[in-house]
Amino acid sequence: MCEKEHRFYKVNGYYDFVLKDVKVDDVLEKVAPLYENLWAPVGMFLTSHRTYGSIMREISDFVSGEVVVDVGTGPGRLFDFVKCSTCVGVDLSTRFLLMLVNKRKNVIAVKGNALGLPIANEVADGVSSSFVLHMLPNPSVAIKELSRITKRGGHVAVTVLANKNVISSFLSKWWKLEIKSKDLYLSYFKENGIQVNETKDMGPWVMIKGTKL
Repeated sequence: MCEKEHRFYKVNGYYDFVLKDVKVDDVLEKVAPLYENLWAPVGMFLTSHRTYGSIMREISDFVSGEVVVDVGTGPGRLFDFVKCSTCVGVDLSTRFLLMLVNKRKNVIAVKGNALGLPIANEVADGVSSSFVLHMLPNPSVAIKELSRITKRGGHVAVTVLANKNVISSFLSKWWKLEIKSKDLYLSYFKENGIQVNETKDMGPWVMIKGTKL
């Protein structure tokens, strides 16, 4: 990551990157104060029968390295578990970024867009994105960006809502999303030079772990 190259400027403790025509989800903005301690834990347990913390811990074990970037980081819960010398959390939401800055002082907080990450090529040893990509109109572009910033041999982990069952159908209607199939996400990994190491189904969610070739 290069502040000068990508024209960051620091506001209220986080680095802002000029975004155009990008809308932050209104629901997430409203629940931001409750997200980490109530919204995500309850939602994940009810839908996946796993704790939010255990999911974050599993992802962190896979992506830990010298430089780790978490895209759509929210308040940055992942960084309670991940091991990194340079820890970067990227999100669109100012409210989430302010929470991240206040709670996790070791993390570089960056306001940025998953469809065009303000981070240089092949700088990260590990990259993750949890519960975000299915909300984008074209998640394949985001996965291309995750691959772009990951070093060869580095690890990429995503957790997405997939078109799998009644719960995923209900959630997609509630969020007004056109969700993709698990196989389509796997093809996005392959198309962007990421070898899939493991997939894990968790109710309507799927966790995909891969290595950048």
